[in-house]
Amino acid sequence: MKISKEQIDALNAVITLEIDKADYQPKVEEALNNYRKNASVPGFRKGHVPMGMIKKQYEKAIQIDELNKLIGQSLDKFVQDEKLRLLGQPIPKDENAEANFQGDHHKFVFEIGLEPEFSIDLSQPIDYYDIKVTDKEIDTQIEHLRSRLGSYTEAETITENSQIGGTFFSEANEVDKFFTFTAKQLGEKAFEALKGKKVGDQLTLSTKGLFKDVHMLMEALEKPHDVVHDLDIEVTFTVEKIQELILANMDEDFFKQIYPEVTTEEEFRKKVAESIKEDFDHNADIRLLDDATELLIENTKFDLPAEFLKRWIRATSENPITEEEAAQDYEKSEKGLRYQLIEGKILTENNLQVSYQEIRQFCENAIRAQMARFGLHDIEQRELDNFVNNTLKERNEVDRIHRELTGGKLIQFYKEKANLNKIEIDIDAFIEKFYSHQHNH
Repeated sequence: MKISKEQIDALNAVITLEIDKADYQPKVEEALNNYRKNASVPGFRKGHVPMGMIKKQYEKAIQIDELNKLIGQSLDKFVQDEKLRLLGQPIPKDENAEANFQGDHHKFVFEIGLEPEFSIDLSQPIDYYDIKVTDKEIDTQIEHLRSRLGSYTEAETITENSQIGGTFFSEANEVDKFFTFTAKQLGEKAFEALKGKKVGDQLTLSTKGLFKDVHMLMEALEKPHDVVHDLDIEVTFTVEKIQELILANMDEDFFKQIYPEVTTEEEFRKKVAESIKEDFDHNADIRLLDDATELLIENTKFDLPAEFLKRWIRATSENPITEEEAAQDYEKSEKGLRYQLIEGKILTENNLQVSYQEIRQFCENAIRAQMARFGLHDIEQRELDNFVNNTLKERNEVDRIHRELTGGKLIQFYKEKANLNKIEIDIDAFIEKFYSHQHNH
């Protein structure tokens, strides 16, 4: 058997494989003997069927099978030995492939596409946002925590801190339901109508814009999802209960409920600021990864064996596709392929690949955290291992964890090695810059 490579240009080559019958015939004989041992043919004892009959029936198919196996193994070994970095897989060049399987001497020619040589340049500045937490955010978050741990007390009239209970009624629309909600959940017009009202007061409200979140109407009126979205009717509301929210006191008990080790307001504010910053730093990191990705795709120039890849897409498509369709598929996937090559090079050259051990550890930590939320802290390692093993049987889950860990390593790498243009920004400006358009949709 002979195997050789001919370089056509930097990105394309052909591998020629010459195989003699002698290279695979011993395997064919072995397979035929096995068939003969187990064949049950009427009129012959098991294992005594004449070899001629077996050959006539099976030899051709077995030869083709063994030849295919040998081609696959030889190509894989050659690619490994020669350390070829392929894009796609080898594709047979000869249109008349059938003829290559005839006779005692076979010649197969495969086209291969090769990864381009290129270098990564991280000298271009990449914006990195250093997020400042202002007193305003700390105050808002503290008020949220104080209301979460606050208590309600009976009150005379409705104010913006009220929790209100009462009955919605409409005979025509079959509504008769007691419901409790807070003043902050009401739409503007509904709050204006209810402000200052006392227990026993009755008023007519429009369901359109009654609550800030239209889904609350489903519960308030006991109406299905598709009805409440455009519901615009009038209902009577009778105020039956008013309670005022008393915010939790800013004292040591309150601090300790949220951060067990904190005793003073100063430390508490610091902790709240840290937790807000942590959330937003994560957003800034994701931003950095996206910006670095775009910049590298833009600035890392290299050619791809495009014509080969289009032929490869066509050759490996499940259903027959035209040249035009293959070209469209290639256009769609080209940017992703470029980034795969760039990312692969960064990961390899800087030893940043994710190990299976890291995936297991990540999965174990996530399961521990989930258990802790349900108050389960001392879980046995054996049980944990079972959970981890079951989770990692899911291919998608392994891929997701792999992507997350890879992303984390790349972010760390860019922070250390890239030319970062650090921009100090407060949270409002950061949200305005990157997220405001999402809210306007």
